Amino acid sequence: MEDTLKEAQIPEIWETEEEKKLSIGDLKQNYLVFAQKQFIKTPPIVIFNKDRNWPIELSRRVLSEWRIKSRTRERILSIQLLDTMIEGAKFLQTVEDSKHTPGIESVSYFENQCRINGRLFKISITIKKQVLFNRRFAYYYSATEFNIKK
Repeated sequence: MEDTLKEAQIPEIWETEEEKKLSIGDLKQNYLVFAQKQFIKTPPIVIFNKDRNWPIELSRRVLSEWRIKSRTRERILSIQLLDTMIEGAKFLQTVEDSKHTPGIESVSYFENQCRINGRLFKISITIKKQVLFNRRFAYYYSATEFNIKK
């Protein structure tokens, strides 16, 4: 019973018939425009992660990383849920910035899940903490299909 309730709470998105006709490049361009309009504002949109109660800012950086690394239709479609996924993501760990980026104090990893076109995906989210402004911002966002063994 509990698994059924938990399963029902997983956000779900579907590719539309119009989107299915688009090339990957055109689909990505459409969702880049969508994400810029939806998530990039001045001042930045802040999403509160429920697991840590951290305010997390959305910036162009997360969209840039998503755009560069999204090569599948599902990864592209996943950007629709950026705010929802950050809000409900489960904290995994915080580590030092291994790249020693100036001004970055730490890097935190979160995980969530959603259904895209009926299949279950893991959403990976990377949050960086900036020392100077004492803020956290979304840096990386991706969707990877869960491998379900039969």
